[in-house]
Parts: sequence; structure tokens; C-alpha cells
Amino acid sequence: MIRSLDSSTSRMAEALYADVLRFAGFGEHRTASPADHETSRWFCDALRAAGVSAALDPWPLRQFQLEQCWIGAYGQRMDAFPLWHPVSAGTRPLRGRPVPPEGDVDGKIVLARFEDVMVTPKSDHDGIITDLATRGARAILGCTPHASGEIYGQNVIPPRNQSPWPIPVAMIAPKHWHVFHHAVCHGDEIEFLLSGQDEPQAQAMNVVGRLERGARWIIVSTPQSGWFRCAGERGAGVALLLELARWASRSTQPQSFLFLSNSGHEIGHMGIHHLFEKDVLPPPEVTDCWLHLGSSIGTYGYDQEGPMLIANGPEPESWLYSSADLLEHAKKAFAELPHLEPAAYDRKSGEIRWILERGYPGMALMGPQRFFHLKDDGPEVVDPQLLARIASALVRTIEAFDGEERD
Repeated sequence: MIRSLDSSTSRMAEALYADVLRFAGFGEHRTASPADHETSRWFCDALRAAGVSAALDPWPLRQFQLEQCWIGAYGQRMDAFPLWHPVSAGTRPLRGRPVPPEGDVDGKIVLARFEDVMVTPKSDHDGIITDLATRGARAILGCTPHASGEIYGQNVIPPRNQSPWPIPVAMIAPKHWHVFHHAVCHGDEIEFLLSGQDEPQAQAMNVVGRLERGARWIIVSTPQSGWFRCAGERGAGVALLLELARWASRSTQPQSFLFLSNSGHEIGHMGIHHLFEKDVLPPPEVTDCWLHLGSSIGTYGYDQEGPMLIANGPEPESWLYSSADLLEHAKKAFAELPHLEPAAYDRKSGEIRWILERGYPGMALMGPQRFFHLKDDGPEVVDPQLLARIASALVRTIEAFDGEERD
């Protein structure tokens, strides 16, 4: 049971949640989208208001600006979502009788199942799509099983993050699979629309904020982009970074601070790799700690009671990872948050991977949650009080460093 908060922590909880709401209010946060650009500008302005010198850091990419994606059958339209990197099917709906992948697919819309939830060189997407395109398929309706029954936004890493599929591919919700399977079995016609503009010269914008003091540095970073509203996935980390910037500006902490918000997370972590390519970062040997605020921080866990979801405390799949040299440090700072038991990082996922591989001493908060990568990931999945307690733990983390050179 979380104890009641004192007045200052309650005010912090309100301020943090206000930033989560603001972030979610921009809309769907896909990299280089209008909402992503608005987020970058707001974030930059918020850092400046906190007393931090901040600037936008643009970088180029190829991106698809989605307009519409839906499937029509039996007099109704159902949401669909492109598999990235998409190619448009045109401005008017395709019409036809869908077929299974094992049949004659030439000129047809194909209903196909994918088992993998992320597009990688080893996932089943490339083999299935390339085979169907080579055999003349007109478009693909894809579906990947997911416990929610909803469309799960699938992250994509190189090369497909910048290389369009040869034909239009849109993912349908598992809960709608039976509708289109029925159409396949009975030869009924469906409609399919995936429209948008491919932008070979698109631009995304990271945000870089500096508070220069001593020779040693604290770096705080968070991804800002994702497939949908991402209020729990991304918004909580954005809110925490802004809170830490406000605290740092009024603190007497001797280190210099670097605050980083990067786009491109869902398409191969492109934004953070852009940062590594530029002369922006202090070297690891003068960095006391890199705090990476990853995914789903301060979100609720739930019990399922019939059709109802009942919040039952913190999301149990919440992780706090650390480089080995900071593990004991993390245990002390987060001792009051038992659901965040620090562990040495031993994975190949998350942006913290690239940070630690470059030799930085670091920690990362990350994990999934019930609405992770779903369209329903709204502000209500975030626990403001828990978020405030995590903010306090992050402040304790920073305060434990004295700014002196480490052995």
C-alpha cells in the first residue's frame, strides 16, 4: 500500500501528471509527425522555462506520413495500422475478395498471420511479405496474436525502418481476424485503404538542454516518440525529465547537466544514434551517471474482474537496470520503491543498451504495461503519486554524487 503524500509531494504529483496530459494531448507521437514536432518544440520551451539552455537538434530520415488506414467488410469499417515502413495503396480503397497466402495470390488482397511482434532481420515479416509480393499479391492484411485482442504497434529496426515494403501491408486487430477469415472462406468482398505520403527528406527533432556548472556531468535522457499517444509508455518519462530539469536548475548540485529528449525510438532508436554521431555528449570518464527514463514508468498494474480492470498498485513488470558500478547506488536511492528492485543490465533491448556499450555509467527505468504499444495507452494508465515517488528517488540518485572525480 502506498502511503499518503505530504503536501510538497502532492504538488509534484499534480505537476508531473499535468505534463503527462500535455504530452498525450499532442496526439499520436510517430517520429517526424506533426505531433512529434509539436512535442519537441514544447519540450524545448519547457526546458528553457525551467532555466536550462535548450535547443532543437534536427536530423534527417525517410518517413511515411499516415493519412488513413482501415478495412471495410459487411457494411462496417475497422481500424487497421500499417506495418512500417509502409507504402501507400492509393487515395481510393482497394476492393476485392481476400485469399489465404497458400493459394493463388496474383492481384489479390491476402490475409496473412505473423507470429513476431517486432520487425527484425530474423522475424517472419520479411520472408512472408517478400514471398507474397513476388507471387503478385496486391496488398496484405496482416495479424499478429496479442493478449489484448488489439492492434499492437510493432517496432522496426534496420533495414526496414528506412526501406518501404514492396506492397501495402496493414495490420488488423486479432479480435477482428474472424471477420476477414469469414470473408476468405466465403469469397466475400472487402475494402482496404492505406493512404499517406512518403517523405524521403523528412526531419525529426531531438531536444538538447544544458545546465553548465562543474567539470563532471549528469545526463538525463528520455525517448519521446512512439506509435500512438504513448502516455504511459513515453509521457511519464518526459514528465520526469522536465521535473528533474526544474529541480536541477534550483539546486546546488555541483555537476553540469545534459537533458536529452530524442525521437526515432520506434524505428530503430534513430534519434539516440544521431546524438552519438554528433559532438553533443561529454565523454564517459567525466560523467557521473546517465539516467535513462525509458518506457512505462509509474504505470498501474491491474486485476481483471470479469470485463473490468481494477488498478492494484504498480505495474509488476517494471524494471530498474544499472551498470555494475552503480548497482549499490541504485539500491540505496530506490529502497523505498520495492517494486523497482535494481538489477545489473543483461539484455539487448532498450536504448540503455547503446549507452552502456559506450562505457557510460548508467541506470534505466523501463518495462511494458497493459496498454504498451496499444492505441488505448492514455494518461489514465499513469499513477501520479507513484510518479512523484520515483521523481524523489531520481533526485536521491543524483544527490549522492558529489561532483568529485571517481576512481
